[in-house]
Parts: sequence; structure tokens; C-alpha cells
Amino acid sequence: MDVRYRIAGNDFVWNAAKAAANRRKHGVRFEDAATVFLDPLFVMTDASRNEESRNAIIGFDHSGRLLFVVHIEIEGDHIRIVSARCAERNEERLYAR
Repeated sequence: MDVRYRIAGNDFVWNAAKAAANRRKHGVRFEDAATVFLDPLFVMTDASRNEESRNAIIGFDHSGRLLFVVHIEIEGDHIRIVSARCAERNEERLYAR
């Protein structure tokens, strides 16, 4: 089942079961991950895999954690969050540039 979420004029969608599994594994809620898109200094990077086009955004969430959020933009209409975790050291450096 998909969850729809709107924040600051942006529409997000994600799979509820995937979001629960992500929270257990990485300790990051997708609602928190969506706030990374509000970081004015966020960095976008390619996260494609298995010939599927995906992007990742690196930025701070509303609580101050630097996150790496994999997503797919669907027809410019909404953003599907695929996964979210705390940024790793190399991603921290990419954000710092």
C-alpha cells in the first residue's frame, strides 16, 4: 500500500512496508527523509542501479541529520522515496563541496 505525504508544496509517495523496513534497518522515517528536500544546500547525485534510473539527494533533515535519500521522480507530479539512511563519509564530503 502506498502512503502519500505532502510537505511545503512537494508531493511524496512511498510503499508503507518498505518504509517500515527502512526504519528498522536504518532508523530513518520516510517522513523525515522528505524534509531533506527543504535543505537549500542539498546535493543531487545519480543512484541508478540495474538499469533503473534513480537519483539520490544528500542534505540535512529537519532534526539536523545528514541523510542520503534515494528517490524517483514520477512524471514531475510526485517523488517516490525508495530508501533513506544517514550519509556515509564519502557522501558527507560530497555535500561539503
